[in-house]
Amino acid sequence: MQSKGLERLCFGKRLILGSLCWHRYLAARMLSSSRASTKTHYEVLGVKDDCTPTEIKDSFIRLSKEMHPDKNPDRPGVHEDFVLINEAYSVLSKPHERRMYDAQLVYQEHTKTYYPSGVVTNAPRERVVFHDDSLWESRDRSEDKKYEGRSYYGIKGVRRLPNSYIAFGAFIFALLGGILHFYIAMKGSQFAISQLDERDRIASRTYKAVRERALRNGNELQKALLLEKYEADSQKNK
Repeated sequence: MQSKGLERLCFGKRLILGSLCWHRYLAARMLSSSRASTKTHYEVLGVKDDCTPTEIKDSFIRLSKEMHPDKNPDRPGVHEDFVLINEAYSVLSKPHERRMYDAQLVYQEHTKTYYPSGVVTNAPRERVVFHDDSLWESRDRSEDKKYEGRSYYGIKGVRRLPNSYIAFGAFIFALLGGILHFYIAMKGSQFAISQLDERDRIASRTYKAVRERALRNGNELQKALLLEKYEADSQKNK
């Protein structure tokens, strides 16, 4: 019993997922022609988005007769137009596909986003007017006469430079900064190496002096001296 119930559950799950995939496919197919032609199916058929099924059918019959390739053999693009008309009618003539298509159009209209010079807006492109007085091209040109003869950057004698000059100057500045950084890093590395070499020389001199003293004193005397030093250090630490 449990195995049968599990099989039914799995079958129902596959059925639901298959249905969702099919609806996604239908939505993509319904919008494919509108993306290619930059027109909606309503615009292709020349009807309003709230038209009746009868109006859709009448418009399709009229346009299919006018745009039929057999009647317009010399007209360029007539075959593509005829295909768009048939695709539009195949969607709008079916109530459930038309509802899905209308919902997709509403979604696209609300999610349209334009980026005029970095400003994000979902307003229609034809209504977007970007203006920034801080840009040279968007300045108030009626005020140009007030600034004739004045320096552009606020520095006397410096005129407005092309962007290529400014970019080249920034490149040279970055190059000089990189060279300076490399020079400082190299000098720091050399200083650290010289300090390590000096410590090695001091350690070598100390080891050599201790070894020579040990050889000169002999084992017995060296042991006595070390014992005496150890006892003296122990007395200091008490």
